[in-house]
Amino acid sequence: MNRLERRVSRTLIASLLCAAALGALLVGWFASGWDDVRGRQKELEAEPVLEARRTGDQLARDLRLELSRVIGRENARDYFYYGNLYHDPRAVNTWSVTPSPLASGPEDALIRGHFQVYPNGNVTTPTINDEVPELSQRDNLEDNVAFRSTIRDSLARRLADVGTVVAEVGPKPKSKQRQSQVVKIDRSSYTQNATANAVFKQQQVSPPQQDQLKQTKLTPPQQATVPTQAKVEPQQARPPAVDAPIPITITSFEWRTETLGKEPALIATRHVDTPDGRLVQGFVIERAKLASWLATRAGETPVALRVEPGAVPDAESSEIGPGWSVTASVQPAALERAASAASAIARSFVVKFAVVGLISALAFVLVVMLVARAEQLARERSQFAAAAAHELRTPLAGLQLYGDMMADGLGDPGKLSDYARRMSEEASRLGRVVSNVLGFSQLERGNLSIDARAGDLGKVLCELAERMQPTLDRAGAVIDLDVPPELRATFDRDAVSRIVGNLIDNAEKYSRDAEDRTISLRAAKAKHDGLEVVEVIVSDHGPGVPPAARPKLFKPFARGVDADGPAGLGLGLALSQSLARAMGGELEYRGGDVGAAFVLRLRA
Repeated sequence: MNRLERRVSRTLIASLLCAAALGALLVGWFASGWDDVRGRQKELEAEPVLEARRTGDQLARDLRLELSRVIGRENARDYFYYGNLYHDPRAVNTWSVTPSPLASGPEDALIRGHFQVYPNGNVTTPTINDEVPELSQRDNLEDNVAFRSTIRDSLARRLADVGTVVAEVGPKPKSKQRQSQVVKIDRSSYTQNATANAVFKQQQVSPPQQDQLKQTKLTPPQQATVPTQAKVEPQQARPPAVDAPIPITITSFEWRTETLGKEPALIATRHVDTPDGRLVQGFVIERAKLASWLATRAGETPVALRVEPGAVPDAESSEIGPGWSVTASVQPAALERAASAASAIARSFVVKFAVVGLISALAFVLVVMLVARAEQLARERSQFAAAAAHELRTPLAGLQLYGDMMADGLGDPGKLSDYARRMSEEASRLGRVVSNVLGFSQLERGNLSIDARAGDLGKVLCELAERMQPTLDRAGAVIDLDVPPELRATFDRDAVSRIVGNLIDNAEKYSRDAEDRTISLRAAKAKHDGLEVVEVIVSDHGPGVPPAARPKLFKPFARGVDADGPAGLGLGLALSQSLARAMGGELEYRGGDVGAAFVLRLRA
């Protein structure tokens, strides 16, 4: 495995390790982050359903509470209020009746109507008085008549059956029993409530006639007649004595679900046990009224009532009564908002992951580039060390050779001056190598000092060519100098000498195999980008610079030949271009059909 393969291997291994570590981190982060995103999305998507469920449960609790208040108010209502006329034993101690508070209709918005069922199946409602029609509620008479007919047709017989009433009050725990209370009223009040229509008619005649009617028809009370609509079947037990209070047993209201007509209704019933038999009192809450109550409180949430006869209400569920429950649906807008929010979370995570992934990829590329650059620098240092050793060893070997010959008196004594000149040339060559290294070091540190002044450029070029000609002669090369007199430009003398010297030295080295060993050094005024400049052109008849090597021609340690080419440090052109730019000029390569040509452009 050669050095290049080892270098590529090290860079590849470092790249693979970085890629594996980065990939593992990104995959782990994406997996954990996506799980979190999916969890949050599920929470958002489930929130409308949970919110609808909470809304339904809350509405059910509110409605249960409202129905409890309704039934509480009705439990507190005296039994005789369920007639069209009533006598209040706590108000007056005379023979008089007055319209019931329920005669004008239900006091509660949820109640459709009140009713009372007698043991014989007869049904009365507080809003209708068949014997005294003027006492009936006139505004909704047809609706009230229809309501009474519906109760009579759908419920009367079943509610009138005592045994059935007890058994069908609705599903409830076995441990729960109907609560009841016993109230006692005087016989006069009881009789007036039982014969309210007759008492009302009596109130319409003159006082002497009232006294006569009291003596003939209404005294004693057990001889009073009961109106047709409220006739009570007497039980076998006789009423108590005239002056003894009459006990009335009243149970509490309980809910039940019944079908009135074709629609289910929520009904509350209670029993009123009197000396004349059992009455069943109740009131009806229609489905439409419950739905309207819910709609006013549900806001935008769609809610509906569901009826499942036979179900037992649970205080912790959405049920409000026997078989009645509230169902809240999810708002389509809420689902859309949840879906939009879930998509936004996913998009945000993907964008964030993409940004972090891109930054990580850039960091990975930078790390790989740093590793590759470190490898390149290591290679360049190695090459520089080898090239510097070779470049320094050759002139040092010449110096040592001629110095030993002169010290030991060897060689031709007549050529001592030639030996000394060769030593001077090798020293100059050694000086150029050291100068390039020192110049590049200054360039790297940023303290390259240039003092560009206007002067005679032609004179400097002629002196440089004269100084380098002996060395080129011994190498078999010759300088073709074409420089006009009094060619003035703005330049630094030492910098121009180093640049042109490097160019001529390169031309000699890279054209050693050429048939024509002429190195051309020309200088002339020219126009560039509309400005007057002076161009110094150094060209040869060698192989030129390959196109693949030209982009890196002026980079440090870059050379236009392979390892088998002439030795060199690869610093001369990089340093020369930096010196040219420091003087306000430019150094560039101009390829031709044969050989290589470098142009140094300076300000005129």
